[in-house]
Amino acid sequence: MPSVIAQTEKEITKSIRSVLKGLGIFHWKQFQTLGSTPGVSDIIGIYEGKLLAVEVKTQKGKLSPAQQSFIDAVNRNGGLGFVARSIDDLIDNLGVRDRFLF
Repeated sequence: MPSVIAQTEKEITKSIRSVLKGLGIFHWKQFQTLGSTPGVSDIIGIYEGKLLAVEVKTQKGKLSPAQQSFIDAVNRNGGLGFVARSIDDLIDNLGVRDRFLF
């Protein structure tokens, strides 16, 4: 059985951004700097008129309490926030699997 090489967060982010671009979804990579709001998701955008917040994690990556709070606040206020560990997580959370041929 072939072994699966774990992707880095950077590689997952690049793949996710490529899919978002292909779907025509306005988004950007949020870079955290000194003074940034703690927990803001890695990718922010607008999807179907709602705030989109995607927190990118590796398969073993864990959310910080601030990251979970940010995602919860986005969802509580009518946006779409979630953790994506792969492009499959993105596709499933956006509900766009029917746009892809596998």
